[in-house]
Amino acid sequence: AAVGAPDDLELLKGVGPKLNALLVSLGVTRFDQIADWGADDIAEVDQHLGNFKGRVERDNWIDQAKLLAAGDTAGFEAKYGALGSEIDKG
Repeated sequence: AAVGAPDDLELLKGVGPKLNALLVSLGVTRFDQIADWGADDIAEVDQHLGNFKGRVERDNWIDQAKLLAAGDTAGFEAKYGALGSEIDKG
């Protein structure tokens, strides 16, 4: 269960509005939740991803979430690119 205010999950590369809504519907609202996922958690979420199945591992959501949960913006951006870069393009 999430403890604390929700994070902006769309900061994770590979998560857009549809996946964000799906994650929230599954009770996932924080980076620290995703950072703590193990194989069973990934399999559980994967069941709900439909066409996006495999995205958790393919896009390294757990590693991304660990960096963001720790507040390591510089580490995240060094590895995955600027935060909000997709938003800025619009």
